[in-house]
Amino acid sequence: MTEPPAATRGTRSREAAGPRTERAATAASVTPWRKDIVVSLDAAPADPRLERLTPGEARRRLEHARSSRTAQLRALTANGQDADHLTTAQAEAIRQVLKEIDDAFTRLDEGTYGTCLGCSEAVPVERLEILPHTSHCVPCRRRATATAV
Repeated sequence: MTEPPAATRGTRSREAAGPRTERAATAASVTPWRKDIVVSLDAAPADPRLERLTPGEARRRLEHARSSRTAQLRALTANGQDADHLTTAQAEAIRQVLKEIDDAFTRLDEGTYGTCLGCSEAVPVERLEILPHTSHCVPCRRRATATAV
């Protein structure tokens, strides 16, 4: 018996494998060893450790965000020349984010970090990983943005 070509080694024929959808075939070919990773963001996390960032992790993310924004602000204002309208608007936006980061540090020290200021529910950890200085969950932020416009 001859060995199959390297490209087909370890795969089953469609007849032997049974019917599969294209999506299943694609997912299996991309991550065959991590099929358990598919998670709905609407579902509650199975692992309670994932419901909140640890204070140390939150502090590390906030410090990184602060240093990044400070460097951006420094780069914008470094030339010392008269700033144009766009540069002024960018600098003001960065200053606003720095204020939000400082407020997040205060919430962290008070023990309220990760709790939405709108509905008092926990802000999803995925949102805090992306925007560690956020003070609202997505639905409350959308409501606040809709009423402000």
